[in-house]
Amino acid sequence: MDIRGQMVYMPECKAMLFLGSPNLRTLEELNKTGMFISDIAIHDATRDVILVGEQTTAQESLKRRMDKLRGSLEENNEALEQERRLNVDLLYSIFPVDIAEDLWLGKQVKARQLQNVTMLFSDIVGFTSICATCSPMEVISMLSNLYVLFDKQCGVYDVYKMRIGIHTGSVVTGVVGTRMPRYCLFGNNVTLANKFESHSESGK
Repeated sequence: MDIRGQMVYMPECKAMLFLGSPNLRTLEELNKTGMFISDIAIHDATRDVILVGEQTTAQESLKRRMDKLRGSLEENNEALEQERRLNVDLLYSIFPVDIAEDLWLGKQVKARQLQNVTMLFSDIVGFTSICATCSPMEVISMLSNLYVLFDKQCGVYDVYKMRIGIHTGSVVTGVVGTRMPRYCLFGNNVTLANKFESHSESGK
């Protein structure tokens, strides 16, 4: 153990007095010597050096932990904000604006009646059988723009025909479900538009 000190001559007793203290800076160094902080004299500055050093080390360690926690918290907040934006975008993509806002705020959405709502139902004639024989394809047009489509993989070359049903009238709207809410429309207008589509001739 390294000891700092000085020799002092005491003429009254014709003796040399050695005043010394261990040259230590940390508790770890102190523990290696088998000493305790209480073993060092109160007036010895070594106590202050060790205690101040340990306080500084503790503060730096705390700062590092706080920085790490702050970084983790910022990452979590960013992920949460991204998830919130996705949820908001999803709500606004499948619900009317006012309904989406009420759902996002946790408000109860009451059913309401709307006048002069135009319902449209459409169907590609033979779509089920077409899908059974062909690879997936993208349907990109309605009746007025329905062109000849060609699927090279299955060799289909035909004019795909559609049935479309349209009717305008009053409907009752509402949100059905809580975990997976759906915006639904009910009423005779819906039924008529559906029947026009399912009972019409292809291409009309």
